[in-house]
Amino acid sequence: MITYRDPVTGYEINRYTEGPERNSKLYFTCENFSKDDRYFFFMKQELPGKQDGGCYRADVKTGELTRITDNTFRGFATDREKNIGYTVRNETEVFTVDLDTAEMTRMGDLPKGGQITGHLTAANTGRIACSYHLATKLYALVIMDPGKEAQVVYESDYRLGHAQICPTDENLIFYIHETEGDAFQRTWMFDIPDRYVRPYYVEHPHEWITHEVWSADGSEMALMKLDPCGFVDGSKGETHMSKILIGDKDGHHFDVAATCEQILHPCLSRDGKWLCADRISYLGKRIQEGVVLIERATKKCKLITTTGSCKTGADHQHPSFNRTGDQILFSNPDENGNAQVCVIDLHQVLADW
Repeated sequence: MITYRDPVTGYEINRYTEGPERNSKLYFTCENFSKDDRYFFFMKQELPGKQDGGCYRADVKTGELTRITDNTFRGFATDREKNIGYTVRNETEVFTVDLDTAEMTRMGDLPKGGQITGHLTAANTGRIACSYHLATKLYALVIMDPGKEAQVVYESDYRLGHAQICPTDENLIFYIHETEGDAFQRTWMFDIPDRYVRPYYVEHPHEWITHEVWSADGSEMALMKLDPCGFVDGSKGETHMSKILIGDKDGHHFDVAATCEQILHPCLSRDGKWLCADRISYLGKRIQEGVVLIERATKKCKLITTTGSCKTGADHQHPSFNRTGDQILFSNPDENGNAQVCVIDLHQVLADW
């Protein structure tokens, strides 16, 4: 771990990894920290000739790194409330992981011959859910309850992704139609008992909705609404003012929580008072990349740290709060564009907010 001062914002940043491989934080749609905020978790890329890839645990204060899983595991995510993680070995074997001891316990198996299309997610009852590519080549939503076999609850010939079970409602799964870009209707909700699917945010022509995430209490979702002019002609270098929308659980009401330049992945603090997002070059516009902090009450948006430019989507900053809400974990692409994990303490930011 090294500490450096951001050359633009002046704030101190702790960096925990260095290349040449990618070291990227967990995706922003799951908790990244242990329940006591002592550790965060990240994925280390395995380079040819090495056998050190997998999921790692970092001690926030000391920087000590502990390998949790090897490269045969995928989809690692931490529970919203309990101090456990979930991961998949060899595409189908599901394990729970004690976040303090790193002890692993076999939970069960996903359908044979398939693979997850994102990370695992869990409700407060212990039910886990994921989007899945079946051996039949259909896409599906799959759930697994503790002590029970996995169930395929929904099948589709659309490519399904970003599945997130509601943290406080085990019967509700959010998912998307994945196009790797814009979609006519991207966001969907699935009711498990009724096997009923409906749009979440109903899109109109020339709307681009993307990068959605539940709040920790499952009462609302944050999602990004991109500037339509960007995908009409992004070659002119216009500034794209993206909007973060906050919708209620049922998708009946949406408010604009923030409007900022070139932001992409929004995340909510657990108390609901703050948002963070990465600022990224996209749609033909090159900017200084970084992380912004947003106060929901005032909609004030402030750049708090700058970063390098991302080489791939896996190297995006994907910022997220710790559970207390006083630190933000983010990936900072190095000189080669590979993600390296960093933490900024927000006390220094709020002191001059």
